[in-house]
Amino acid sequence: MAAPMENFELLKKIEIKSAANLLHRLVDGTCHRPRPSYDEFSKVWSLQDWWTLTDAYTDLFKEAVKNTWTKDMLLENLEGLDADYKSVIFDVIDSRRADIRGQLLCDSHAISQANMTDFDWKLKLVMSSDKISSVQEPVLALDMEVQTTDGRKTVSVELNKEQLSNMINSLEGANKALVQLKS
Repeated sequence: MAAPMENFELLKKIEIKSAANLLHRLVDGTCHRPRPSYDEFSKVWSLQDWWTLTDAYTDLFKEAVKNTWTKDMLLENLEGLDADYKSVIFDVIDSRRADIRGQLLCDSHAISQANMTDFDWKLKLVMSSDKISSVQEPVLALDMEVQTTDGRKTVSVELNKEQLSNMINSLEGANKALVQLKS
């Protein structure tokens, strides 16, 4: 966990019930709903402490859900915090796991508004070039139909054996990440 323990201990400045409410509202903020404002807590934390606290817990929620932490893994990352607060934090993450996961998926999907709708491929054999009289290298010609917010367009690429292998490995990695996020 990247956040130092002191960042999590800032939560101890409020009672357990208030902490649970605050954490649920921070999850709401993570899910692009209204989040708690500093004005409500200005008597408890300085502005810098407020930013530190909200960032630490928002990052914790995302990490715990993204990496499917078990209760033991979460508690290990909160070592040094009182058991009551650990329990509240786990309960919030456990009860809101689906909301956080859904938002993480939406945020990932929003990175690109383009979707491939169709593709066509041809295998070509390059016999020679202007510099070499005999090449005989296979090349894949790939035409992809891409739907964007501006409409459809065709993207054409030619890939040699190494480039094709790298592309396949990248797509397999992306698929694994997607499957992991969905589970």
